[in-house]
Amino acid sequence: MKAFKKNLIRQSFYLFVIAAFILSLFQPLTAPKIAAAEEEETKIEPDLSQFIEPFYYDIIHKWQDEGIQPGKDHIKVEAKDFAKQADDTSFTVDSYKGRDQVGIFADAVGWVEYEVDVKSAGLYEIAMDYIPLSQGEGGSRQSVILSVAINESIPYREARSIELRRQYKDKDPQFDDEGNQIRSLVEETTDWTTATLRDPGVSVEPLHFYLEKGKNTIRIQPQREAVAIESIAIQPPTSYPAYQDVKAEYPKSETSSDHTIQLEAEDFLGKNSTSIQVQYNRDPLTTPKSLNKIKFNTLGGTSWQNGGQAVTWEFEVPETGKYKIGFRGLQNYRKSLSTFRSIYIDGQIPFAEMKHFKIPYATKWQEVFVQDEKEHPYEFYLEKGKHTLTLGATYEPFMPVITQIEEISEQIKSVSQELRLASGGRIEKGKAVVDEFRVWNVKKELPGLIEQLEDMHDQLAAMAQQTIEINGGRNNVSQAFESAVQDLAKLLEKPNEIPNKQVVIGTMQEKVDQQRQELMDSPLEIDKLYLVSAKEEFPRMTANPFEKIKGTFHSLLYSFQDQNQLREQKDEELNVWMMWGRDYAEELQQLADQYFTPEHGIKVNVNLIQDQNLLVLAKAAGIMPDVALGVPSGMPFEMALRGAAKDISELPGSEELLNQYAPGSLLPYYYDGHYYGVPETINFKVMFYRKDILQQLGLDVPETWEEVYDMIPTLLQNQYNFYADPKDFSYMLYQNEAELYTEDGLATALDQPEAFKGFEEWTNLFNLHGLDNQVQSFYQQFRKGTMPIGISDFNQYMQLLVAAPEILDTWGIAPIPGHINSEGELVRWAGGTGMDTTSMMLFNDTPKEKQEMAWEFIKWYTSPEIQTEYGLNLEQFRGETFRWNSANIEAFREMPWRKADLEAILEQWKWVKDLPNTPGSYMTTRQLDFAWNQTVLESENPRVELEKAVKEINRELKRKQMEFDIIDENGNVLHPLKLLDVSKPWEGVNKDE
Repeated sequence: MKAFKKNLIRQSFYLFVIAAFILSLFQPLTAPKIAAAEEEETKIEPDLSQFIEPFYYDIIHKWQDEGIQPGKDHIKVEAKDFAKQADDTSFTVDSYKGRDQVGIFADAVGWVEYEVDVKSAGLYEIAMDYIPLSQGEGGSRQSVILSVAINESIPYREARSIELRRQYKDKDPQFDDEGNQIRSLVEETTDWTTATLRDPGVSVEPLHFYLEKGKNTIRIQPQREAVAIESIAIQPPTSYPAYQDVKAEYPKSETSSDHTIQLEAEDFLGKNSTSIQVQYNRDPLTTPKSLNKIKFNTLGGTSWQNGGQAVTWEFEVPETGKYKIGFRGLQNYRKSLSTFRSIYIDGQIPFAEMKHFKIPYATKWQEVFVQDEKEHPYEFYLEKGKHTLTLGATYEPFMPVITQIEEISEQIKSVSQELRLASGGRIEKGKAVVDEFRVWNVKKELPGLIEQLEDMHDQLAAMAQQTIEINGGRNNVSQAFESAVQDLAKLLEKPNEIPNKQVVIGTMQEKVDQQRQELMDSPLEIDKLYLVSAKEEFPRMTANPFEKIKGTFHSLLYSFQDQNQLREQKDEELNVWMMWGRDYAEELQQLADQYFTPEHGIKVNVNLIQDQNLLVLAKAAGIMPDVALGVPSGMPFEMALRGAAKDISELPGSEELLNQYAPGSLLPYYYDGHYYGVPETINFKVMFYRKDILQQLGLDVPETWEEVYDMIPTLLQNQYNFYADPKDFSYMLYQNEAELYTEDGLATALDQPEAFKGFEEWTNLFNLHGLDNQVQSFYQQFRKGTMPIGISDFNQYMQLLVAAPEILDTWGIAPIPGHINSEGELVRWAGGTGMDTTSMMLFNDTPKEKQEMAWEFIKWYTSPEIQTEYGLNLEQFRGETFRWNSANIEAFREMPWRKADLEAILEQWKWVKDLPNTPGSYMTTRQLDFAWNQTVLESENPRVELEKAVKEINRELKRKQMEFDIIDENGNVLHPLKLLDVSKPWEGVNKDE
């Protein structure tokens, strides 16, 4: 009865809103809405500045404009002498790594606060003596991320995610049985380090903090990784003299003879990111040669492109004197865009011009000389003996443009919202839903809009020119801005048609947003580095025409022996095809050589394939592999229908292996009572929420869809919204106890009352509750704070974790909202995880004598131990972006998740229920998509549209059943299908607790 009253109140509320909207249509449309006091009172503009602070670039210029001067004090605070700490903090004082009485964050939980008494107000740097905790003591191989608040306020967004990097070196080179070099293991070399807090991508100089005269508080809060801190130092900002001033101080002596120091890029001393990888290249001048055998002979590329990533080389100077620096580089990864590197000698930037040295775009390998714009080489004075040279990636020169991208993107979004409100509709089929017979007078009805578009036009034109000046020439980014300028110019030619061009404006925002990451990426590949005496010439670094022709021939010849080509299937080897990248295949090959081959006595040959259709072609050609990994989740079923996939369930030990996986995740691989594949990865769905925004709105994280419906009006009143993927019907159908197919698998079950209830609730999310049916990027909206809650997947999680460190402490995840079933239980069923997951399978064509060994390989590969080592190695040696989302829950637990996030993911894992496969099942998703389009976009009746879908689905199911002899031409059942029953949450999630 209570629930009935609640629904009645809600329905009354929505009827009132609809009635008010209809009445509003009869009001004059010509009154300037800005002048309407009533509208000003009800319209609440969200102040996003309270959720994401300004860029450091903007704040530092603001301080400069205000005339704030550098501070003069030098203050050192011992970490143990804190003034205050959070109640739930993990911070303690103890001994660690040879030092006593240091502050230790055993986990990234809580904060600690220090008081400093400043005599001279001004800008200061903060230095810290720290060491990340090692593995086994609470740490991993990820860098430390912490936030710094001054006087209880975060001064700028970069202060939310300051990175303290670890140091690594590659171990000795390793080779496989064929003499090809494989990735070396990585060894951490991090020790106690004194470093200033900085964000080298944004600003090569250490970050500045404004401290008032008198007492100030500095709050340190770790966001990722455990760390020990010995002391914190407050000091005046570092100054970097100009080259001419430094050069004037050089001693007059010259080297008595010419010297050339050559460094192979792959022979580096250390790196601060495991993602930075050695590569191999077959250019004729690249050394050492890598022709018929793989030999890593270069460093970097797209693995060395993130701001702050740095590599250090050590070299010996034979004689004191002045030297020039150059290197052989490849910078063709972003068309026409320059890349920037900070250059350090012995850990210090020698002069201001080395803060961000520009490397121009070139299609081929180029000679890069460290010189000024007039091509005069910079000279570096070096004493005899050992020195280090460090190159660090930065995008600081592009920051003026990056900050404007954020600003103008918000302006475009504001215009788009204003037009949608004014036209009273949404975007359907590429056009705005407006009265097509209405004649607009934009200047009168939407005052200020034309001027706003004109300002945007001028700002984008200025941004294009600024990008050209920074880059040194036209480029993809400037062309994107120019394209947006042209779009705006066309809109302004006919201003009264602007309300009908909302799609153009939406596309413009997406185009502008994409340029931010384009400017932040800074890839560079290096073959060799040179230091030569000031009067010595550099060696030749580019190939002549004859060498280029010869190199092209060799590259073509040896490319046929690459690992990404299908090699001859050898009877004495286990042939594994893998649909992953080279890094994944190399890691698996290494593990197989290290563990599987010694135990089973058979060589494993891992080949890369790029297209799942190769399996179909291989079947026709009779060259099937023994094992396939990384195949899409639908492929095992398709191969099983055609008699190519091996029945896993008939093999010894299959029950034990399959029990490692949630029954709901096995649905795509189950057909007619048998399993034809095993899940390899899982793409979990969870609810993402912004803690800061929900707290400001007084909203709790919803547990049920009823609670979601209760919070939506508050979100909409504040111009926010809840996000749900319009194409994902699984949670609404499954949580309403609907099934996709009947028990015998021969017909759709979408004609049942539960299915209609679920379908109606799914479409009501958009028709009744006002969710957006088109969202360009939930990630971008969530990061900016304009869409603070919604449902998304593993890809969104990793994107936020890696690419949005500035909000790391402001977001969390929770299980998907659920429904209370007839037994009073909260159920959270959700599918869709199979759409972007991978699987593994065996084949009937494999000779029987090898099928047993192929099965042993699958059991070995899926074991928790191997999956754990595989996943940890991928991430620790290649970076966080390689996080392995293993479908094996024991291995999944061992990845370096945030504790609270892991708990939420595991809770949702209980309720995984992917879409089952039957002959013709592709029609189910297709017709449900059509029915949603008609119901939401065309405002058709949901029951009628679902009934149409049911007819089409059943028609296709019968057609395919006849094709595969499941029914005869008269509809008589020859072979009923068995479907897997998944109606209880998986208890295997908690079996180890």
